[in-house]
Amino acid sequence: MGVIKIKKGKYMQKQLTIILLALFTLFLQSVYAEDASQVPFANRAEVQTFIQKMVKEHQFKEKELVTLFNNVTIRPVVINKLNAPLESRPWNTYQLLFVTEMRIRKGVEFWNQYRQALTVVEQKYGVPASIIVATIGIETKYGLHTGEYPVIDALTNIGFSPSPRATFFRHELEEFLLLTREQHLDPLKVMGSYAGAIGQPQFMPSSYRHYAVSYTGHSSIDLSHNELDVIASIANYYKLHGWKTDQPVAIPASLINKNFQFFFGKKNELKMISGSTFAEYGIDPNKILVDNVKYKVIELQNFWGNEYWLGFHNFDVIKRYNSSDLYAMAVFQLSHYISTLREKLNEA
Repeated sequence: MGVIKIKKGKYMQKQLTIILLALFTLFLQSVYAEDASQVPFANRAEVQTFIQKMVKEHQFKEKELVTLFNNVTIRPVVINKLNAPLESRPWNTYQLLFVTEMRIRKGVEFWNQYRQALTVVEQKYGVPASIIVATIGIETKYGLHTGEYPVIDALTNIGFSPSPRATFFRHELEEFLLLTREQHLDPLKVMGSYAGAIGQPQFMPSSYRHYAVSYTGHSSIDLSHNELDVIASIANYYKLHGWKTDQPVAIPASLINKNFQFFFGKKNELKMISGSTFAEYGIDPNKILVDNVKYKVIELQNFWGNEYWLGFHNFDVIKRYNSSDLYAMAVFQLSHYISTLREKLNEA
């Protein structure tokens, strides 16, 4: 029995040693990870590789980029916000946040203030003034909240993080540096959202470079302070993404039976279907359908259950701005309420 006890004691001691070594290893890893996250960006290998890419492909000066990244602040908060977007909430919460009386009233005021420019832009691009105004209202409350983070900080922190979207943000960082050079902006002073979106329309740098336009035709484009450039740029964005003039966005629908589940495939992807076969799938449009146009069912979570709409081509065009159904519906509903109130006030 004594021999058995000695063997058992040695075994337990060995196991305890293994556990302690494992815990110590985990501790060292956590310390290393914490220390690594505090290393200045200019000293990180992946940032140095990025700098060399910008020097080689776009002829930036290495010394200037090193100085720039030495001035980038480490901001874990932008990673946290990226992982908890408002679009993850149910529709009833999202609607209360964005389709508000203040945004409707301010939208009418904005429209009246810039009605001449909105009329010109609507005629030129074919995008309704109400959609342009609503987009600005959803994005920044008509320029009231354009972002509190240096764009260089937001893009760098996310672009060189473990985020699955890091590659996208590194590309946007590249676009941002090109943008600031083209528009003669100080990259340390451009402010934006936690995700690096810029100005009143909250364009990502790539969208700024490829879709932003000057209302007057100048090479300089200001999306932060020039409302005329903002209006024209949003219209140009929608037009180049396929906006169809004088076509609807969405209409409410009622469900007769559960056959509508045909629309929902894997990952909640929606299928398009022609209006002539809606009855077959148990869908009753609440308004007259347009002939020879395809639709898709939009399902939104509300207080009393799910709410259903039929979305047209232009609904998906709005989603090119933000891929969420909630976002597109908020823009559409806000545009409707702004138009309705403006018409009512003009008749008074």
